Parts: sequence; structure tokens; C-alpha cells
Amino acid sequence: MRQFFLILLFAIGQFKTSGQDIFKAIETKNYLELENKLKAGNPTEIYNDKGLTPVWMAVFKNDTTSLRLLIKYKADINFLEKKGMHPIMVGCIANSIESVKILLDNGVDVNWKSPASKNQQPIRFASQGGSLKLVKLLLAYGADVESTPDDKATPLLTAIHAMKFDIAEFFFKNGANVNVIGRDGECIIHEAIKTKNPMMVKLALEYKAPLDIKDPDGKTTLQLAKESGNSEIKSMIKEAIDKK
Repeated sequence: MRQFFLILLFAIGQFKTSGQDIFKAIETKNYLELENKLKAGNPTEIYNDKGLTPVWMAVFKNDTTSLRLLIKYKADINFLEKKGMHPIMVGCIANSIESVKILLDNGVDVNWKSPASKNQQPIRFASQGGSLKLVKLLLAYGADVESTPDDKATPLLTAIHAMKFDIAEFFFKNGANVNVIGRDGECIIHEAIKTKNPMMVKLALEYKAPLDIKDPDGKTTLQLAKESGNSEIKSMIKEAIDKK
């Protein structure tokens, strides 16, 4: 019996080592080694010391070769990292456009969400840390342009907050809701003012973002414009209010 347990412990040790070898192969882009490990049946639903999965790591690095190999050998592309985040989320944060497309082409839900992500969806992360090209890709696969997670911040509100002018402009031009108010009282024109970018404010005004909303501290749009320290923004807001 003791000998049996020793053999079992040895096997478990080898199993763990082999699993971590997959991470090493991805890290070093040793595709031959990776494929050999996958062919040998090494597990892919595993975590490294940071709680990440092989698929998650490949997507983060936008390593499409590793990702395709993992998919070829039946890795679960919906397997979450330890904190409950889906690989498509990190793909959007890292702007891994090609890897995100591979995930979508293999059936990943473009509108995936969970309590772990505070019900944020991929387009939220793309609007914040990605690119316009990635946003367009997600929309082509059916992403919800009015996605409203727990904080009620839509992709448009997120793009403005992140100072992603090109993404915000795209949302404005494609009819995104300008009347949205976030959980903490954020609104389109206030977030535009906070960027201190006159072009962002001009854009919000052009698409008729409401001016009569007060922030959580009771400050008006004009007060926030004055506090921005930007004379051009202050002038634009005052002129827009006077025209109403």
C-alpha cells in the first residue's frame, strides 16, 4: 500500500510539472514543445502561480499560434481564471484583436458577463483599454452597444472617461444613447468636461448631450466647466446653455 501511495505521489508531481511546462512553452513561444505537451494529453484547465490559464495567457499575449494549438487540442476556451474572468475580457483589455476574433469564431459569447466582472461585458473593456478596430469587431459579432453593467456606465460613457476620442466619436455617430447616467451620477457632458479636451466637449455638445444634469455634489454643468480651468470648455458650455 505504501508503495502504491509513493507511486501516486510521484505521478501527481509529474502531472503538475507537465502542466506548468505548458505555461513555460507559451511564455517562451516554444510551439513545438507546446504541441508535444498537448499531444501527450497534458491538461489545459490548470492555473499558474498567478491564477491564470494557458488560454488566458495566450490571449493576453495575442499569441495566436499558441491559442490555435490549444484550441486544436480541445482546450476549454471558456475556462475562467481563478478570479472568474473570461479570456475574452483580457483580450479586450490588452487589445488582442486577432486572438479575440479567434475566440469569437470558436463560439465565445461576445456579450459574456458574470458577477465576477460586475456584469461588465467585453465591449466595456474594449472601449476602455482597446481600440476602435476592436470595438468594431465586437459589434460585428453582435456586441451590445448599450451594455449596462452594475455601474450603469455604457460603452460611450466609458470611452469618454478613458479619453478614447475616436471610440467615443464612433459611438456618437452611430446613435449611442447620450442621456445615460451612471450609478454614481456620471453623465456624458460631465465626463467630457473632466477630460479637459475641448474636442471631446464639442463632440458631446454636437450630439445633444443633456446640459441640465447636476453631479452627485450638486454642481451644474457650467460650474464643472469653470472648474476645469479650460477657458475654451467654459466658453463652449456657457454658449450652449445660453442658446437653450
